[in-house]
Amino acid sequence: MTKKIFEWELNLARRLAMISIAGGFASWLFRVLRQGFIPDFLGIFLSAFILCLAALLFMRVGYRVLAATLITGMMIIGLQVSWGLIEPRSGPMLVLIAGVALSAAYYRFRIAFLVILASAAALSLMGYSAADRLPGQVVFLPNGLTVFTNFISASIGYVSVGTLIAAVISYVVTKMEQSLRHTRILLITARNQKGELEAKERLLTLFTELASDYVYQVDLRQPNMVPQVFAGSFERITGYSPADIGHMGGWITIVHPDDRENLQRHMPSLLDGQETITEYRILTAAGKTVWVRDHVRPVRDAETGTVTMLLGAVHDVTERRAAEEQIENLAFYDPLTSLPNRRLLLDRLEQALAISARTALRGALLFIDLDHFKNLNDTKGHEAGDQLLVQQSRRLKLCIREGDTVARLGGDEFIIILSELSADEEKAAEEVTEVTRRILQALSLPVALSYRQMSDYENTCSIGVTMFKGHELTVDELLRRADMAMYQAKADGRNAFRFFDPQMQQLLAERLKLEDDLKQALLQSQFVIYLQSQLGDTANLVGAEVLLRWLHPEKGIVSPLDFIPSAERTGLIVEIGAWVIDQSCAILARWAKSPATAHLSLAVNVSARQFHRADFAAEVGKALARHKIDGTRLKLELTESLALENVADSTARMQELRSMGIQLSLDDFGTGQSSLYYLKQLPLSQIKIDQSFVRDISTDPNDAVLVKTIIGMAENLRLEVIAEGVETEAQLSFLRENGCHLYQGYLFSRPISVAEFEKRYLQQAHDTPQVR
Repeated sequence: MTKKIFEWELNLARRLAMISIAGGFASWLFRVLRQGFIPDFLGIFLSAFILCLAALLFMRVGYRVLAATLITGMMIIGLQVSWGLIEPRSGPMLVLIAGVALSAAYYRFRIAFLVILASAAALSLMGYSAADRLPGQVVFLPNGLTVFTNFISASIGYVSVGTLIAAVISYVVTKMEQSLRHTRILLITARNQKGELEAKERLLTLFTELASDYVYQVDLRQPNMVPQVFAGSFERITGYSPADIGHMGGWITIVHPDDRENLQRHMPSLLDGQETITEYRILTAAGKTVWVRDHVRPVRDAETGTVTMLLGAVHDVTERRAAEEQIENLAFYDPLTSLPNRRLLLDRLEQALAISARTALRGALLFIDLDHFKNLNDTKGHEAGDQLLVQQSRRLKLCIREGDTVARLGGDEFIIILSELSADEEKAAEEVTEVTRRILQALSLPVALSYRQMSDYENTCSIGVTMFKGHELTVDELLRRADMAMYQAKADGRNAFRFFDPQMQQLLAERLKLEDDLKQALLQSQFVIYLQSQLGDTANLVGAEVLLRWLHPEKGIVSPLDFIPSAERTGLIVEIGAWVIDQSCAILARWAKSPATAHLSLAVNVSARQFHRADFAAEVGKALARHKIDGTRLKLELTESLALENVADSTARMQELRSMGIQLSLDDFGTGQSSLYYLKQLPLSQIKIDQSFVRDISTDPNDAVLVKTIIGMAENLRLEVIAEGVETEAQLSFLRENGCHLYQGYLFSRPISVAEFEKRYLQQAHDTPQVR
């Protein structure tokens, strides 16, 4: 509509053109009907004028062309009609006046006045020549008037009226255009201001949504505290409109029931004019729980000073809360069992000690270890082991009271903290005994495992208990005491519990002292290599097994049975094992210089912790290169459980060692629960029959059958067999008769130092003892 107002010139010109076409055509048709078609100037011009206007309308030309055509046509038609008349008449004069009016409307007064003067002059000339041009026409004039003076009189009237009309129209149109121009400026300004306001509103909305998910106002003078949402995503987050909240009874109805009391506790602070920031849960229309952070600012009434309004900005913090919960779970909970991990356990234990000190009530720490868990892991894989851990952890939680803590320390070890027991030591011990018996019974029930169609698995546990009261003992001391008590339970046959006693403390102190001494032993070169010979059928020396001895400065020679477990616990076994391999390579390098000893090999035991290091094979390769020895002279002895712990990983690492020429022997064969399917995949070169089978082969038919089976299996797998622990001629004869041709044991030699070994076997090779 506004556009049509501003384009009035074009719209008027088009309408006048259409009226002129209709009127001209009617006049032309009327003339033709009365007089027939007369090919005079007026008839031809009228036809051309009509066609020209129609063409201009069709071409949609501008208003100036249309207006000029109309004005020109009207003036020509009016003058042409007057040319054929003996006296001025109203019809042609009206046509001329219309042309003047259009001139004034489109070209203002000056142009219109020129048109008036030009047409008036033409009329005067017509009057001057009318009597001569039209002798046949008769006109009756008043006395004193002639045809010429009649035209002059008409021209003067025409000029007067035309000038008046032109002046009025020019004035009106000029004022109208000024008004329209002003209106146009106002509209453009308003449009620009509207665009700026809309842009600012969009920007404000954007800033609001960036700063918060929605902002709201609550009028405390209205019932139910219904929020008035100004901007943001209120409905998207909650699923409700503000009107829905009002119908439901107020904002508090969609707050989580557990958070309503906490939220209402902030109202007094708000009414006192204090800002509050709270986080709480809301229940959406879709039934979901959403965490929000609500920053509320009170607004006081200007007159009374009382708080009448609350302005709030709300953030959806659900994702942040979920991320925080996930981080907390990762930091404080075991991912497999969802029990508290060691970090949270230590914090809970500190709290339990503090509660005990404040209340004078006793507490207890239970150290639980699943019996034979390693066997399950070695034979059935980690998946079965994980299933067992999850199910047993669930049972443990059912055995304790609410408020007590059960945590997974790592592996198959669990810790339970029992707090707020009786202040009387004897009664507290009775309470602990009841709990431990309940745990032993619960954990001994069959466990349904789904690993490879495995049905029920029976498992037991060993429990170590230590009591505490206040801060008499540190957290580390409590854990050590419970650990010692647990090992005592295992030593007493497993599936039992034991309380810590002072004798255990003495053993614990000795163990810690041993671990400290062990750290110095490697630095001070207190370890020495011993060798036990390995012989063939003809008593020929084929090599030796490397055995480690610790020359303690105070205790003398310490057996590996005493210090190897400590080395495993502390991780020193890795450094010690690397030193043993390096020393073995040094011995082989020395032997390689003599043709009499270059063929001998050395067998070195490898611990699981050492073998499963990613760089183990590379480190062995470096030792071979450092001493420039043939890898075939080095033999590494691996236990069954070590080799089968992760078959794929073990096979890859063993293949890497075999590529260096290193021989691999399966130590203590038959004592574990080997899978022959996996065993045949391992790149072994030798199987060692454990001494526990060799010891009774001459007296126990079962051991004899087992040894025969092992020898036969090794022969089918094309593996060497060596028997350890050969101590009698009868054992030797049995082994030789059944196909075992390599031996090691006290029948030939006890472990001796390297110097003594070389003196006995290498310097006097021809004096090698004969097999008896």
